[in-house]
Amino acid sequence: MNTTEQNRPRFAWANGMASLLLNIASKTINLMLLQKTLHMSQQLPECKARLASIQSYRRQFLMVTRATVTSSKTVDFSFRGPFGFEAHTVLLSVDGDSPDQYAFESVGGNIALMGIVDFAQIRANCTEVTLAVHYEIKNPMFAWLDRRLHFVDSFLTAELRSIRAHFEGIAASYLDHARVMPVLQTATA
Repeated sequence: MNTTEQNRPRFAWANGMASLLLNIASKTINLMLLQKTLHMSQQLPECKARLASIQSYRRQFLMVTRATVTSSKTVDFSFRGPFGFEAHTVLLSVDGDSPDQYAFESVGGNIALMGIVDFAQIRANCTEVTLAVHYEIKNPMFAWLDRRLHFVDSFLTAELRSIRAHFEGIAASYLDHARVMPVLQTATA
């Protein structure tokens, strides 16, 4: 018996075992958890009001292809990732115990999400925003790629930086709306 014939069964067994392990891993390790913290230079109510109004800053997103608030207060959300990955889901708000937390979960789509956004005022004009997201990419190939390349983590980091830069660049208060025509206001003495 030559060495090729001796090695063939062992390689067949190894290929079968590797395939089995990849199959099990792709089914059991698709769940991922991310936590991001950023500091905003606004007071807590101002920060919450700005972030809650997604319509005012959705154009600032870099890789988001759709972020539309529907009439039922859901968010139709899509983003583009590498290698042709296009995530799509609908986000629903979940009632929470604390007024300084927003919880959300997804319904449908090719990515399952649940998460919480926590607001904590650190100083008079500094609010810490913590975002914790638990997600599962339903396509096994893209889930495997994300575990290796961390493209959802990169996406989330880039988008949060973009939002923070947008809000830090706006000096006017979002809660104190300026009059459209200040000429029609009564004069102050």
